[in-house]
Amino acid sequence: MTSKRDATTASAQNRILDAAEDLITARGISAFTLDAVAQAAGVSKGGLLYHFSSKDSLISSLQRRMASRLVDALQEAEKRSEPILQAFVRQLRHDYETGGRHFAALLLAREQPYPCQELQSLMTCLARRSSRSGDSKPLLLLLAALGLILSSLARLPYPEPSQITDLFDEMETIAAKFTI
Repeated sequence: MTSKRDATTASAQNRILDAAEDLITARGISAFTLDAVAQAAGVSKGGLLYHFSSKDSLISSLQRRMASRLVDALQEAEKRSEPILQAFVRQLRHDYETGGRHFAALLLAREQPYPCQELQSLMTCLARRSSRSGDSKPLLLLLAALGLILSSLARLPYPEPSQITDLFDEMETIAAKFTI
């Protein structure tokens, strides 16, 4: 019985997290309220608060899920002996091409008093690995890729979608040269 309840809880939590990502991507962070997320997820506000005790808890969960997805993708890339930086750029590109919702939680980072530890650890590890060789290009590429996805999420008018595709192509090519 417990495993069925756990599966139901996980399903509800994922539905709420999916709705939050969709809401942020479609309407921006100003529309990110507990009421709006609950409505989009098809749960009551009380139901949302049952799973996530506060807005900060929901944001942290979004960021932990984003970090977990990235870690999984990067571990899979390592198993295939793919350069980690290239896998990171490819993951950002994939998310950009599918609407940007998996990285929407990045837009909420300033909304919290304390940053998500899992996300901070992941980015710190990637940054340290990128700058380990003493060459600043991998770190610059890492930050440029993040900037590109953030500019897309922020709906900045530049670069244009066709330019973003070209930039991701170029970043992937460059990233393949670095083993971090």
